[in-house]
Amino acid sequence: MTVCVFTATGVYNFTVVTGLFDIGRGWWLTQPRTYSRYLVYLLQVLKLDVNLVVFIEPKGANFVRSVRQGREHRTVIVESSLNDLPCYQDLQRVTDIMASVEFQTDNDNWKQGKVEATSPLYNIVTNSKTDWVQRAVDLNPFHTPYFIWLDAGLTHGHPDMFPPDGVWHPRHLLAVPDRVTYVALRLMDDLRDVTHRLHKIDTAPMAGGLFAGGTRAMLRYCHLHSQAWREMLDNNMVDDDQTTFTLAYFKDTHNFNPVLGHFFDLIKPWT
Repeated sequence: MTVCVFTATGVYNFTVVTGLFDIGRGWWLTQPRTYSRYLVYLLQVLKLDVNLVVFIEPKGANFVRSVRQGREHRTVIVESSLNDLPCYQDLQRVTDIMASVEFQTDNDNWKQGKVEATSPLYNIVTNSKTDWVQRAVDLNPFHTPYFIWLDAGLTHGHPDMFPPDGVWHPRHLLAVPDRVTYVALRLMDDLRDVTHRLHKIDTAPMAGGLFAGGTRAMLRYCHLHSQAWREMLDNNMVDDDQTTFTLAYFKDTHNFNPVLGHFFDLIKPWT
């Protein structure tokens, strides 16, 4: 058996965290995506020459091991299940809220059948990113001062999103280490007066698939996210991580560095 050995040419002062779980999206009538398609998306992340922590179900773990051959020393695979997610304990509560008349009334997302307004499990998983980040920071297997969350399916398979040699230099993501840097798709202050019904508005306030910062800032965000999630449920609100992130932002704006732009702006430039 031939084992690939890669020359260390990347930058290793940060850890990339990602996760992939099968929520049955391949069988959905609207916005379907198969698990195998997500594995293709994940492939691009796995090819990066970075320190990598991957949270994944056992059925996908061997795929990760295979692709990361030669970079095992820069890879930590955490096998887990949906039941392990702290938010999973809220599944019935989330389901009840989303089925309620209060949630569905004047809800543009629900009227359009959007996944964040119709799939409780989708909201559970997307709001678990901060749990994975916190666990990765607590482990810190590569002893790095910076962490980057990167959605497994962020690029949707576009081959030019990352450098072809896998060497990623995200200096722009780590330029403000005491804050969490992310793409704001619109001015955050414009959302301040609608936070109470942001879950019903057809808008994307920020790009939740990529955010980064130093250890302290990332842990602070994880705490704020957890607070925002609990408050949303107490107010019969449910949405994906974009809304929860936005509510967390307004809890402590000094912990965040929003960069106004388009969805993929912070992936590039590579150097």
